[in-house]
Amino acid sequence: MELKLFSFIQDTIKYYNLHMGSYEYAMGQIRTAVEKLCEEDGERVVSYHCRIKEEKSLKEKLIRNRFYLDYRTGEEAIAHLSDLIGITIECRFIRNENEIYQNLIRHFTQYDDGYAVCNEDPRIFLNTRMPQPQYQRNGFTIYRMDGYFVFNNSHVNFELQIKSMVHNFWSDIEHEMVYKNPDFAVYDRFNKAMLGAIRDNLDIVDHQLEIMFDEISDQSSHRQIGMDEKGFKVFAAQSINELMNRKMVESFGFTTDFKKASATLAQYIYINDFLNGAHNREAMVDYLEHLNYLSETEIDLRQEIVMEHAYTDPDLFCSKIGQYWQSVMNQDFQWHTFFVMLFEIQPQSNDDDFNEFVHVIEKLLVQPSWFRKTFSAFTDLEQKRIRDDLLETLAEAMIQSEKIDMIHEDNLHKMMGVFRRYTEFLEQRYRKYEEYESEKDICMAMLKKQLSSILH
Repeated sequence: MELKLFSFIQDTIKYYNLHMGSYEYAMGQIRTAVEKLCEEDGERVVSYHCRIKEEKSLKEKLIRNRFYLDYRTGEEAIAHLSDLIGITIECRFIRNENEIYQNLIRHFTQYDDGYAVCNEDPRIFLNTRMPQPQYQRNGFTIYRMDGYFVFNNSHVNFELQIKSMVHNFWSDIEHEMVYKNPDFAVYDRFNKAMLGAIRDNLDIVDHQLEIMFDEISDQSSHRQIGMDEKGFKVFAAQSINELMNRKMVESFGFTTDFKKASATLAQYIYINDFLNGAHNREAMVDYLEHLNYLSETEIDLRQEIVMEHAYTDPDLFCSKIGQYWQSVMNQDFQWHTFFVMLFEIQPQSNDDDFNEFVHVIEKLLVQPSWFRKTFSAFTDLEQKRIRDDLLETLAEAMIQSEKIDMIHEDNLHKMMGVFRRYTEFLEQRYRKYEEYESEKDICMAMLKKQLSSILH
């Protein structure tokens, strides 16, 4: 004969499944209300998590908490299940837990039996008399309150928790390693000590993250947007990144990391349009307004980029790198999105904008006034040949990497340093062109190796 507890569990699960629609409705209403109550907490709140206790978890709890001895029917069991619905308010930092709790309970008025009614939604009740934070079985604290939602003259129980990011992370670790691991008891004392140490370290991480967040926020509040070079480039990069993310979602339904490419575009815009220009502050504001305008216009990233002419340039570096970029702009997704954004931002034709971009990249890598003065001990023709060799090798090393990383600001700066130092080394090493010519292949191979090490 089957144990009575199994028939009790079956009765409870049957009742649970029969009323699932009510639980889902209640969960949606509770979440909506909680989000509204927490609006004033602003950036303290990271996200909201909701769940209805799964059937497997419900069975485990009925047995673990011995509901089959205390209650006769499934309806009674569900009525005394305090966490049938779980609502978690996830906040940034540990100190935010108490701040959010204090703000939340101000929206409740004491009712009866320890429960208080929500002023904005009288269907929601919370036990505000529970001491907070509460101590858990593991010895750690948590902000947790029991509550219920009135629906069809019955109560749907829920549990409200407030957790910081590190405490939420800790709960996931503990749940998987302790409560879901039946073999854990064998190593109980040792592992509990280790888990306690991990928890302490997470509290330190929380403090470090808070310091970093405050520093970033402080820097953001002191920026002089559109008033100087640094402020403009930072804000332009942010605006371009946000614009690209929005357009990628509209075109593809997903987005990728475009932050460094956005910084490159912002640097290019500043060099090309504002360096040594007049009335820069007013022009910067106009440029940012243009970016805002683009955010409201349609940019289809699925369409091929159309260039009127195949790219050529008398400068060897520009010719090689320009032809490569033109060949991949409709083949490689990263290059495609980059040049779409470049052409949308710049006012001229695609061909003109492309030519200007290629030349600016060369100027960032090779300072023209310095490079023209190198190898002055040689004839004009010999100087040109050596410089062409160096520029061709620079272009080939970049092309060999294939990735868009080649134009990221940090890599451009590193390549500039390597190129300049190596050029000065060759200038000091060779006093006669014939000596250079005899070792040219080795020299260029060494330069390419040093440049490639940056891009791989």
